Amino acid sequence: MRSWCVRLPSILRSSCYGGLALMLLLIGAFPENAAGEWYVAGYGGASFPFTLANVKMNQLGETLDTQHFHGGQSTPPVGTYTQTLAASDIKLKQSPLFGGKAGYFFNDQGFAWLGVEFETFTTTPTIKNQTVSTVHDIAFVPFDEPDAPSTCIPGVSCQVQRSIPGTVNVPESSMRLIAFAFNVVARYPGTVFQPYAGVGGGAFYFTSSGAISGHQVVPGLNAFGGVKILVFEDWGLFVEGKFNRATITNFDSVFGLSGEYSAFNVVAGLSYHY
Repeated sequence: MRSWCVRLPSILRSSCYGGLALMLLLIGAFPENAAGEWYVAGYGGASFPFTLANVKMNQLGETLDTQHFHGGQSTPPVGTYTQTLAASDIKLKQSPLFGGKAGYFFNDQGFAWLGVEFETFTTTPTIKNQTVSTVHDIAFVPFDEPDAPSTCIPGVSCQVQRSIPGTVNVPESSMRLIAFAFNVVARYPGTVFQPYAGVGGGAFYFTSSGAISGHQVVPGLNAFGGVKILVFEDWGLFVEGKFNRATITNFDSVFGLSGEYSAFNVVAGLSYHY
């Protein structure tokens, strides 16, 4: 299974090795003469991402502030400011999803219903070409304000607050997600039908090229449920619904994109138990 880690991007490799070590530690906590049940599986399906929510583009807001207060006017005022640029939700494209996992059920330890697994999958939630509405909130303190009341202290008070509505065109950008997760799984250990559910978390690696170009590793949630049908003693077919969630922050150098990613995925695959 170490070879799976080698094939991952270097930025995820340490998480993979750490996850394998954790699984071996959990298994090693049980008696040595207990064999348990190992399995490997591969799957494919479709990812249906929700819109990227709670979007902010603070790097773009910083650029607009600089233009407005330091050159955007013929005689621009000079001062200090704080700002946020909030935007409406960003639409993402549906895409294929492929993955694999390796796991262990504690059969011979008396917990045939309980297992742990490591999983990696990838999908491409491309950012669509779209126009989003924005609200640019600015708090500006000018160093010099000749028309200000006498009670103002330039550079300290005389604060000007603005909330500027607008729109921003977001060009299409090719985004990819590679996830690596450690999961805990509970199942009904039937001889033919095995409903199951699980939850886990791990490292979600987002990368994008195009107008929005960047890469970032963030913590992510992986929750799933499905049913497995054992067509032979060692082979099973399964269908699964999967929910993922993660948050990116200041993702790229142009927009400074931040937002909450979530997606529902439907997959089917083949597993081998030994």
